[in-house]
Amino acid sequence: KYSPLSAQQVTMYNAIFRVGWEARQVAEVVKAPLWKGLWSTVRGKYGHDKVPAHDEFLMSSTSVYKYLQSELLGADNLNHLEDLFTEDLWPIIRETGSAYEKVRRMHDPDDCQIVWTSTRAFVCSLGPPEPPRNKFYAGARFFSVMNMKYEPDNVRHVIDDILFESEWDEDKGVKQWKINFIGGPIAPPANQ
Repeated sequence: KYSPLSAQQVTMYNAIFRVGWEARQVAEVVKAPLWKGLWSTVRGKYGHDKVPAHDEFLMSSTSVYKYLQSELLGADNLNHLEDLFTEDLWPIIRETGSAYEKVRRMHDPDDCQIVWTSTRAFVCSLGPPEPPRNKFYAGARFFSVMNMKYEPDNVRHVIDDILFESEWDEDKGVKQWKINFIGGPIAPPANQ
């Protein structure tokens, strides 16, 4: 039988999670120069004009990540996001957006927003187009501190991964990034 956690147990669990969150972020900081070097090597092999720069990829993926998370929480209709996803992932995203409908009904629409305190992005995967595969893959891992506007005191530390893919054009390179995987959030349970 399940019994709810006491306030002390929740506090202890959150503290343990936070230590793990910080440790995983330190590990990503240590790996970052290796990923940046690999990214540079791949750009050199496939063409600087065909593959975005490392920092450009991370800035763009962070913008997409924050926009996507905000839209999932606040938008009643997600059809404007369909072009961001692969065909396989889109039905899951639509369903996830529908799951937030109850939250949107419980709170004022202006409060169905994410308040971002910080977000750090790191490259977590890279797969250039090697034959016979004609796709380019890249992934970003996000360490975010945020809260829902309707729960200002429930600050959360989360880790999310987004993996992108793009058709590869020999002449133009990366065509259009589409999200093919979202993992996470890895977060402690909400304070209750």
